[in-house]
Amino acid sequence: MGHNYLGRNRPIVGETPAGVGATYIVVEGYEDDVNIQVVANGTVTFTVDFTLQNILYDATAIAAVNVGNAEGRYVDPASAVWINEIASGVISAQSTMTDTPIFALRINVTAGTGSVGYVIAQA
Repeated sequence: MGHNYLGRNRPIVGETPAGVGATYIVVEGYEDDVNIQVVANGTVTFTVDFTLQNILYDATAIAAVNVGNAEGRYVDPASAVWINEIASGVISAQSTMTDTPIFALRINVTAGTGSVGYVIAQA
């Protein structure tokens, strides 16, 4: 399943695919007031993380856009620096990130066969 984005200042609502894997959600351009609510569906262990890096990665163009830029303008989502916001082992949780302008969130399902529903709101 994907997520539903209805435009600026409207929530992003979705659900991760069932089973182990990462779901990446790019939020509205470096906003620093992001709220996420998550609910585990079934038996699942997961974390919610955020990154400050641009993960809109284009494998065919990455070499060209990063030339002359030591840190690179874009990064493969799997290689990005992710900062943990919600630790694993929770059934449902909510967190508001107000101090850091983030670029994207990752819901990383590390074990189980269930999925994770999410609602992301930005001010």
